[in-house]
Amino acid sequence: MNKTKALGLTAAVVGGAVLVRRATAAAALPVPAPLPPPVSRDRTVRTEDGVELSVHEHGEKDSASATVVLAHGYVQSSRLWNGQVRDLVDARPDLRVVTYDHRGHGRSGRTERHRATIQQLGRDLARVVEAVAPTGPVVVGGHSMGGMTVMALAEEHPELFAERIVGAAFVGTSAGELADVTYGLPAPVAKAVKALMPRLNEAAVKAEAKGKARKVGAGDAWMTFPRGADKALVREVLDVHRDCSAETVAAFLPTFSDHDRRTALAALAHVPTVVVVGDRDVLCPLPHSRALADALPTSELTVFPGVGHMVHLERRAEVSRILLSLVDRATTGAPRSLATAPG
Repeated sequence: MNKTKALGLTAAVVGGAVLVRRATAAAALPVPAPLPPPVSRDRTVRTEDGVELSVHEHGEKDSASATVVLAHGYVQSSRLWNGQVRDLVDARPDLRVVTYDHRGHGRSGRTERHRATIQQLGRDLARVVEAVAPTGPVVVGGHSMGGMTVMALAEEHPELFAERIVGAAFVGTSAGELADVTYGLPAPVAKAVKALMPRLNEAAVKAEAKGKARKVGAGDAWMTFPRGADKALVREVLDVHRDCSAETVAAFLPTFSDHDRRTALAALAHVPTVVVVGDRDVLCPLPHSRALADALPTSELTVFPGVGHMVHLERRAEVSRILLSLVDRATTGAPRSLATAPG
């Protein structure tokens, strides 16, 4: 890829598994056919500063054996967890599975810029957990920025991981050093792109104020999927990206540069965890997941060859199995046979 094309693609984005630890390799399964959205009980949770978060509960309502709370990534929405929601509820009707939209994303309320931080998202997640699971064990999981949100929760409320939260899943995410990520580009090109991104974002905000939609297209696809990815999945992600405002894109971008929550992982040292990543992920590359798994003594790291940032979409069934196994391990101490997991 030449520098001009690389710069254009990256600027546009603005606005078979290998189980590494304590398990065996597994063959990749076909991408399941798209399904209608799972039936949900929708509600709102009010944050400390008054933002209304859109929350979606699925599965058991009153007597759940455990609650699974899943947080989505930057510029995305809870919609992209729909596959896992269906798989978990189908396999374990006794579970309550909860997804929600971060502030400024999806159907949640907008945020003031100074509140558009990963630290604030951790506080928001604490509110969600308190609201949807006042009792019983909780397993939390996050993709990309959602995984960073789980780390921020551990940083803000380490006591929760001793009292309420019994397991955690980190999917395509990072504990820090994101400033060094090159998006798979030559280092000089990546440096130029990163310098340009804030200006492009602010230009998009001004254009949006005049009624012009934020441009979403090939660059977004290139950054989130490898070449040859399922086109239906690419379209789904781009549709979600289009729903995210330029203001939200601009507001949250700076928070990644100072994201460093490696010390917060100590709160998770005794909690069963899983780390999942595609080896073609250019946003939160494989070495970041390896470092994360190394810092978590109870973790299992699963690497999916040929898969990009949207690993929970490209390998939906396998990621659902991993989450189901984590729930079982965290709540009973014994993994469920994969033969009974969604396939």
